[in-house]
Amino acid sequence: MAKKWHPDKFSGPEKIAAEDHFREITEAYAKIKNGVAALPDVAASPAIAAPPAPAAKSPKDWLFEAQGGLAQKNYELAISLSQFCFQFPEVAEHARLLYATVLEETGRDIKSRTRAYEEVARINPNNVRAVAKLAELYSALNMPARAASMAKKAKALGVSAPRKAPPPDKPGAGGIVDKFAGFFKRG
Repeated sequence: MAKKWHPDKFSGPEKIAAEDHFREITEAYAKIKNGVAALPDVAASPAIAAPPAPAAKSPKDWLFEAQGGLAQKNYELAISLSQFCFQFPEVAEHARLLYATVLEETGRDIKSRTRAYEEVARINPNNVRAVAKLAELYSALNMPARAASMAKKAKALGVSAPRKAPPPDKPGAGGIVDKFAGFFKRG
């Protein structure tokens, strides 16, 4: 259901309806995961008054729940709620940083993590954690110019970026070039 009603799949007035459905799905999932018992059927027993309507949650409340999901290692909840928070400018940076953290903890591919940290840096170019992580990730992806740029920026922000490893495809770095050179050496 979350995939079907994810707000990113819709636009215009349909997106607003999808956001409402997605919010309901997320709340229901959280209740199921936390073992909250179902409310009694008010229509079946007229003597029981209907429970008061819950107060609307703020974006900070949603982000707090996403952080709780990460703390409890409930990664699906953390990912879905952090993605939901992307749409709120007041918490978007923290939501994207949380999303990137979940991707790291779950061992997702390096390109997805890089894109997540790039979005954090796009929102706040001086986010120390995102800049330092991007320097590390760009180095791992063999993107030396971007890695050097981010390392320089990290240093300017007062953070030491990870040491730059030599690219694995240059001679002397122990990469594939050296392996083939050793294979073709005569001696």
